[in-house]
Amino acid sequence: MIEVHQFNVKSLEQTCFEALKDHLCPEKCIGLWQFTKVWYIPILFQLKNEAFHFICENFEEVSLCEEFLQLEVQELADILGQDDLTVTQESTVYQSVLRWINHMPEERQGAISTLLPKVRLELMDKSYITDNVLNNDVVKTNPESHLLVSDTLKVMSQPSLLCSESGINNTLFFQTNLSLENPMTHLLFYSTVFLGRCFYIVGGGLSWTDPCIRLWRFNLVTHTWQQMSPMQESRYLMSVTVLKGCIYAMGGYRDDDGTLLRTAERYQPNINQWTFIASMNEERISASCSTLNNKIYICGGWNNIRSLNTAEYYNPDTNQWTLITPMGTPRCGLGVITYMGHIFAVGGRDGSRRLRSAEAYDPVTNTCLEDSMTHLFFYSTVFLGRCFYIVGGGLRWTNPSNRVWRFNLVTHTWQEMSPMQESRALMSVTVLKGYIYAMGGCRDDDVISHRTAERYQPNINQWTFIASMNEERIRASCTTLNNKIYICGGCSNRSLNTAEYYNPDTNQSNLYKHITTSQFTSKAVF
Repeated sequence: MIEVHQFNVKSLEQTCFEALKDHLCPEKCIGLWQFTKVWYIPILFQLKNEAFHFICENFEEVSLCEEFLQLEVQELADILGQDDLTVTQESTVYQSVLRWINHMPEERQGAISTLLPKVRLELMDKSYITDNVLNNDVVKTNPESHLLVSDTLKVMSQPSLLCSESGINNTLFFQTNLSLENPMTHLLFYSTVFLGRCFYIVGGGLSWTDPCIRLWRFNLVTHTWQQMSPMQESRYLMSVTVLKGCIYAMGGYRDDDGTLLRTAERYQPNINQWTFIASMNEERISASCSTLNNKIYICGGWNNIRSLNTAEYYNPDTNQWTLITPMGTPRCGLGVITYMGHIFAVGGRDGSRRLRSAEAYDPVTNTCLEDSMTHLFFYSTVFLGRCFYIVGGGLRWTNPSNRVWRFNLVTHTWQEMSPMQESRALMSVTVLKGYIYAMGGCRDDDVISHRTAERYQPNINQWTFIASMNEERIRASCTTLNNKIYICGGCSNRSLNTAEYYNPDTNQSNLYKHITTSQFTSKAVF
């Protein structure tokens, strides 16, 4: 191609470019990328970009090839630092760093301080970081890297969402008068989890009478949807979490005649396969779960007769469920979270009334401690510091609230904080950079939805409005990525398939690519 360029044969130059581009492969893309970097020729500059994009898009395969081991440290750092690096699990990136270092350990051990910051540790499971990163010899002998990992674990111990250690956002949905002209137009009662650089939509159904087994994955790098292998059983109103790189789905409804499940199954993304695990001791719907010490804890729920006060944990090493001390109060539709070595169960219903209590379970002593709060329903909860906050909600559909309550996880005390600017129920709530954000929701008994959003500053105990969303949304799901807030789906006067993100640096909300042709109606419960 260089000779062709020197003779200025444009048509042949383009032909060579297309041929080299079409023959990019994992085994040779790095060599081509390195070659094109040393030439300042426009067509080679384009080829360099194509090769680099191929490396990022096919990183899992490229990282296993011989050329990968020949990269210079800065070249590898440049690749790992790309937002569009495509991997199923972030641990793949970490393992590639170790493989590159171990190829020439004496010369490359010091490079861990350059490369490890490029790995998105916060996207890994806490137990994986503790077992495989913090205790790795290369990391332990590098003070800078060891401090980075330790600090990351501290931050992850104060999760920004009411979630398990792995970053789950359990969801429950309800919508009436849906148009079902397209069999995949609407999904209800599904759950979402994050794993690696993807999030997954698990189960659900088109209506109460039609639970499904489907699993959808959205790649946060390529912005594409993919249907994955289905579950073994149809489920909605199930409990879902992530542990050690696998997705777990437990309980739920199976069909329209109210058949409850106590079965559970596990999804392995590396082989795209679901397999049954041991069944729970009780059938449960509308239960909540979290993870602690490499175990899954599931609490409460409903068994078609009553709310449950039972709780149990699953040990993947023994494939066994074990009942623990029951909660002090039966709860369904509750929130369950992990913090400071305890399992917290918050709110919910006992079958006849909305609950005004939270309780903490200590796995060391196998005991529960209960504390009271105000009656609320349809609220959202987030972690910040050593507290969790109950935001908005209401005593009933006809009375959304702007009240905010804070529960101190150390002193086990409740405190009412400054109220929001607007009353909200069924809103979306998250935490970013030490602030709580509340977006959308409904404001009155006519279910009039908001597109307004506001931010809470805990140091001054104050809510202020931020830029409004592009659409009104209730029951939408949200998360944070790269210092931005992403909010997806929901409904207003219709189910929505739109998504948008908020940039706090510019105070702007921007519409994003449609989720898919399907419309997802969602509400993050706790």
